Amino acid sequence: MWYLANFRRLRDAQAFVDYMQSIGVSCKLQIDGTEIKLFLQDEMQLEQARKELERFGREPTHARYRLASWQLSESNPVNPQLTGLYKGFSIIAAFKNTGPFTLTILAICTLVYLYTGQGMNDAARAPFMFFASAPEMFDLQQIWRWVTPAFLHFGIFHFLFNMGAWWIFGGMVEKGQSGSRLFLIFAATALLSNGVQFFWSGNLFGGLSGVVYAVIGYLWVYQRLHPAPPFRIPNGMMAFMLVALALGFTNFIPTANQAHLAGLLGGCALGWLLAWMDRPDHAGLV
Repeated sequence: MWYLANFRRLRDAQAFVDYMQSIGVSCKLQIDGTEIKLFLQDEMQLEQARKELERFGREPTHARYRLASWQLSESNPVNPQLTGLYKGFSIIAAFKNTGPFTLTILAICTLVYLYTGQGMNDAARAPFMFFASAPEMFDLQQIWRWVTPAFLHFGIFHFLFNMGAWWIFGGMVEKGQSGSRLFLIFAATALLSNGVQFFWSGNLFGGLSGVVYAVIGYLWVYQRLHPAPPFRIPNGMMAFMLVALALGFTNFIPTANQAHLAGLLGGCALGWLLAWMDRPDHAGLV
């Protein structure tokens, strides 16, 4: 979703949305308190949508907008157009709004989990482990090892927790924004968290937790800095993750603590950077 503008009056906003629909450009409205925000669904139509928005600003009472509303009078009203992700955090909505990249990572993790015998088969998991030593990190013939530790999981609870969190929060990013945005977060923070954990404790680690922390950190920062974020997560979710992170550092819960911290900080940094790049006065890049 791409933010376009705020409207003062719902009548004007709906007239513009109806007109855009009549010319084949799909937009959605988000009503957040007293604010009425307009989003574009297809990035390829961004330039056309901005031009039409400028023209609407010059002549909002033109007959073309009334005519479009009349022609689409039997279409859905505004409220049904708002998805659960826009209205706020909803587990049911998040599970229904999972995209192909989210599902691909779930499938890969599941296959690796089964193939490696819940991560307990040393020989089976060896190809997925991080590099054994620092000099090997520059071996381009094994470059996949920068990412594949994220696919390893050790035991059913480790696996189910990470898969559930990725499904919900990764799906929020993918459906609220795009698969390419989620891929960027996954790739960047998998590299970061795996690298940091290796230098701290060696290569005996695995799991998607660093990326999960990154996605939650991204969501939390982005929704606070962007004027019209396409998703919402409660403050309590970040508080819960920070408590879990702190418990890990006390060794009460044995986890890859440095990977979690690096992922969280990396996700927060991406949330700050991409929220700034996605603001209305900047061109969105991913």
